[in-house]
Amino acid sequence: MSYLQITIGGKERGLKFNQLAIETIAKYNDTETISGLLYAMVYAGLKANLYVKREEPDFTFEQVCDWVDELENKEEISDKISRCVMETQSWKNLVKSSEAENVEEEKKA
Repeated sequence: MSYLQITIGGKERGLKFNQLAIETIAKYNDTETISGLLYAMVYAGLKANLYVKREEPDFTFEQVCDWVDELENKEEISDKISRCVMETQSWKNLVKSSEAENVEEEKKA
């Protein structure tokens, strides 16, 4: 599963987690906070979904951050988003690659 829908920004919106979304998460995640990661994941999923549908975004990163902050059931939604991201093949490939790099570094040490 690489797609889910959530109600955010006043309407039902799709989040698509593909290679573009993974790259966007890396670009926008501050790596210092859980909130920063959640903002990045939601923004990336929204942008990637619009990209594959060839539609223009009607939001900014700042608006998405505000929408995330306003979510009534934030914990439940963030759990769904996290599970969706981790189930994508792009994420699994990234983790696999990272694990292989760690093994190589340990062998050199």
